[in-house]
Amino acid sequence: MAPGLLATPPAELSGQWSSKDASPKVVSFDPARHMAFEPPSEVITLRDLLLSEKNACSPVAITKPFPLFSLEGVVQMRKDIFRKEVVQKHGQKIKPGVYKMRGYSPDTPFVDAVWRSPEVIKACSNAAGVDLEVIFDYEIGHVNVQLDELADKPSLDAVLPPAMPPKSFSGVDLTSFDTEKQLASVRDWHVDAYPWVCVCMLSDPEGMVGGETGIEKGDGSIVRMLGPGIGWAVMMQGGSINHVALRAYGCEERITMVTSFKAKDPLLKDMSTLHITNKSSRLEELFLQWTTYRMDVLARRADAIRAEIAEGTLSADEIKLKMDEWAKEQVEYLNITCREMHDAEPYGSAKVVH
Repeated sequence: MAPGLLATPPAELSGQWSSKDASPKVVSFDPARHMAFEPPSEVITLRDLLLSEKNACSPVAITKPFPLFSLEGVVQMRKDIFRKEVVQKHGQKIKPGVYKMRGYSPDTPFVDAVWRSPEVIKACSNAAGVDLEVIFDYEIGHVNVQLDELADKPSLDAVLPPAMPPKSFSGVDLTSFDTEKQLASVRDWHVDAYPWVCVCMLSDPEGMVGGETGIEKGDGSIVRMLGPGIGWAVMMQGGSINHVALRAYGCEERITMVTSFKAKDPLLKDMSTLHITNKSSRLEELFLQWTTYRMDVLARRADAIRAEIAEGTLSADEIKLKMDEWAKEQVEYLNITCREMHDAEPYGSAKVVH
């Protein structure tokens, strides 16, 4: 049995609740109950994938799948997310039977608490091998949903995924598959807008055919990564890797939760952009959080160079050269900050995002 799974799920893990219920059961996030973290057995480097480290903040490309959340934790997240009012407000259709949800964390207190938890952030950092922090609130818990039963329904809330992930039926004739069908995706190929992501499986992958995260190597070949159980995750430096969510077969659903991170150290490289997230975000919220985070990084960088110069160990020429280099880097950082907002497109103008 995979770590974090329960042999016989208790009754309270089944069913759903609505915020309109008279007395919904409010559950607080408890790492002791809702996490099942074990470090990944292995990491795959960018060099292993024949990819450049030029714009990366770490040599690590992706971890092998590892258990992050318990079944109880996943069920509570699904209960919190897949309420009719949340799906109605935040769901965005990509293609028949496929939709995404983002920017919803203020309406989902349990999920919000999960990704603000020091224990979860520490686990993600441990797996990635670098201290990380959530990029900003809008990127908490982006959800990709493949729900085949929804394909011919008029609205996204016509079918709500149950709290308990259903079992896959595995009735797929593998002999009928061809390469093109195997690579049919829930999302299009893309490089992430932010440096790091945690991709967590909220469905039951046992018996699932496909459903992996596909990663393009430098030679054009594809590596596929899929955790063996509910609540398993990978940490991926998605801002440096072309990847895709591959369509799943032999199952009722494929649901993943993606939370974006950056390095905690403000001096490490940060190649974040808004080149895809701006097409599917409420810009007043996105721009507020984007600008605040960028100015916070800039302030922390200024504090760091001030402290270095204040030590009084540098010569006049060294101070001059260091400040010239620092200023040039920060001007470029500010130019990118502004450019990404000027290049933004109206909400809902594109179907494919991060």
